[in-house]
Amino acid sequence: MRVIKMQKNIFVYKVDRKNETFICTPLAIFEPRNEYHCELILELARREGKVVRVAGVGHSPSDLACTNEFMLRTTHLNRVLTVDKQKRRVVVQGGITLHQLHASLAQHGLAMINLGSISDQTLAGIVTTASHGTGIDYGVMSTQVISMIVLLADGSRVYCSRNEQPDLFLATVCGLGSTGLILNIELAVESSFHLKEVLESRSFEDTLSNLKQLVHSSEHTRFFWFPATDMMRVSMSNRTHETKRPGGSWFYDSFMGYHLVQLLLFLGIFFRTCNTWAGLLASWLVSSASSRVDDSYRVFNVECRYLQHTTEWAIPYENVEPCLRRLRKYFHEILVDPRERPHFPIEIRFSAPDDIWLSPSYNQQTCWIGIVQYNCSKGVSNFISPLRRFLASATESGSEGIVS
Repeated sequence: MRVIKMQKNIFVYKVDRKNETFICTPLAIFEPRNEYHCELILELARREGKVVRVAGVGHSPSDLACTNEFMLRTTHLNRVLTVDKQKRRVVVQGGITLHQLHASLAQHGLAMINLGSISDQTLAGIVTTASHGTGIDYGVMSTQVISMIVLLADGSRVYCSRNEQPDLFLATVCGLGSTGLILNIELAVESSFHLKEVLESRSFEDTLSNLKQLVHSSEHTRFFWFPATDMMRVSMSNRTHETKRPGGSWFYDSFMGYHLVQLLLFLGIFFRTCNTWAGLLASWLVSSASSRVDDSYRVFNVECRYLQHTTEWAIPYENVEPCLRRLRKYFHEILVDPRERPHFPIEIRFSAPDDIWLSPSYNQQTCWIGIVQYNCSKGVSNFISPLRRFLASATESGSEGIVS
């Protein structure tokens, strides 16, 4: 996400996201440096009859932040305001990125309870989209929020929590920015901890046969599925007091795992079978059992090495097995056909139920299925569009359409 100054002083707000590029030309772009500035911007918008859209760093694949009126960027609203080590709570401004928050928390011997696969986003963006990590006993990241101060469209600041203004609170923790500007967030954290990640490879059938056992075998379980080989890379992470022991090697991780695989993906634009070879190589590179111990956020996060198209869906946990079997059938069909080949890996994660009104995990255990395709590939829409239609049917609890 960046602001580009064009000729004749026209500013174009350009969002380069994993799926698409959205471009808009706001009438004005504001970067407030404090909360008072935010109030002034809303006052100006009321007087001028303009809409204000809030923008973070642009990791939500939509045009929600786009506008031809007023845009407010939260780049400078990134301070840690208070830290309570005893109660394990912090109050931070909504514009802080997770990378910045990790560094600040570490200075106080604290860490976030759970995380997703990346930390580029702002905390307010994470909260308002109910972003998630993995762990069948852990809710989406919005469940870590204790309270907030929200700046409403009329310029008033409102403190909300589950006890005070609960309706505003539950609407805002997954509100897509529709309720107001999140100024401050009180967040539950925990003492800094290491995670021990144990990685093993299993066949697709073996994984599904032991699905419930695997999902409950660690605090944070996730699967990485390689369709070209029908192999599942099972990641099981638990808190540990062991000393740090990062894994990996330059040759396998950087040279072969990055440069060679990316070369094959690029060649796959012109020769589709190269996509299958890339999948076979990537699957082989991670086929051996391994483990590592590192700071929690380093294990939670995954290095996204390639530009990619993504689509992620939340389905009821009860639908996981039939859904994955139907996906496998679809992948096998296209593997023998000259159309776009499925790339890798497909990330499969889990979360606990919550009571957040618009959360995909509202009142249900949830499985999150993230499908990626190399960004430079041709025919990606032809590959992903059928998946979207199919996965939409799988989002309904007890759906029978997913086995057809």
